[in-house]
Amino acid sequence: MKTLLFLLPIVCMQFVQFVQFVQGGQNNCNSELADKIVSFESNNWRGYQVGLHEKRRRGGTTLDLSLVWAGQSLRPDTLWMAEQCRGQLCFSRYKYDAKEMGDYFKEIVDEKNYFYMQRFGGLRVDHVWTHDLDDWKNAKPSESASFFPGFDVFCDKCDRLKYCTVVTKKNDIDKWNRDKIGKMMATSDGWVRFEEFSQNEKWTITVHDKNKIPDWYLGPNSALTVNISSVLSFIVLYYTRNEFLESDPQQSLNI
Repeated sequence: MKTLLFLLPIVCMQFVQFVQFVQGGQNNCNSELADKIVSFESNNWRGYQVGLHEKRRRGGTTLDLSLVWAGQSLRPDTLWMAEQCRGQLCFSRYKYDAKEMGDYFKEIVDEKNYFYMQRFGGLRVDHVWTHDLDDWKNAKPSESASFFPGFDVFCDKCDRLKYCTVVTKKNDIDKWNRDKIGKMMATSDGWVRFEEFSQNEKWTITVHDKNKIPDWYLGPNSALTVNISSVLSFIVLYYTRNEFLESDPQQSLNI
């Protein structure tokens, strides 16, 4: 019995090391980010952060994840609320602007838009009712589910959050009932997607002081609607990236 007790910590340590090996030597940082306000800056496109692109259609408005230029400044439209979701993280922004909500609408003032994976269609950004998300959190995982809002965040170091990947396990409809890893990545034309293999999936995550962030920073009116062509987006990203590499040639070896 004493031998078994002695071996138990060793076995546990080996298991942790195995998990880190599978994730490329990175650590799971979900617990460090739960209930925090965060932003994601692309390590490949410095100064660009994950925000929302709003597109108006005849049937209404659709939202997509896109890169937004922030530089070294705090941009309200690139802030995300992280919350615990079945041991993973869900990311959201408020659906409504609290400053414009009267007392009649106070019951829905806390409703949020989340980005999540769906069985048919992949990544989506849309409103998820609070009670629906609570039901999902409390329900047992089901292989027939069509809604998956939980993500994992892995970083080299959880106290620095410099080289991080945001991962979904539901990224391929043909193998939906099995873990299929997809990593959040930035495309050259300015969109944010989840792909299994990518060189652009590393992010720097910044945790912001909640006491210094007013609620309206996390609402829809803080986001600018910018409808530029994909070609123009590529040109902006291309020259910004080249300027960065010229100023720091060592970075070209890491891309």
